[in-house]
Amino acid sequence: MGLRRLFSRGLPEPPEESSGIQSLVAQALDVLPIAPVRSFWENLNEMRPWWPVLLPLLAWVGWRTYQREREAVLARTTKSK
Repeated sequence: MGLRRLFSRGLPEPPEESSGIQSLVAQALDVLPIAPVRSFWENLNEMRPWWPVLLPLLAWVGWRTYQREREAVLARTTKSK
């Protein structure tokens, strides 16, 4: 019965403004680059109660990793000389 109702209805009215390819491209360019930023921001805000724990932890892990990689690079350069 649902399909009969769907098919018995007429088509919706077309939009008054005909959207050309330029407006579609402009709209896509406006929306697409913002979507990942918005998703990142929403996920970051969900973690807000954990910021006092996570931010120092991330800084510590990053610093430790940097020091290890720097030591490895320096060790490689001193061996090659």
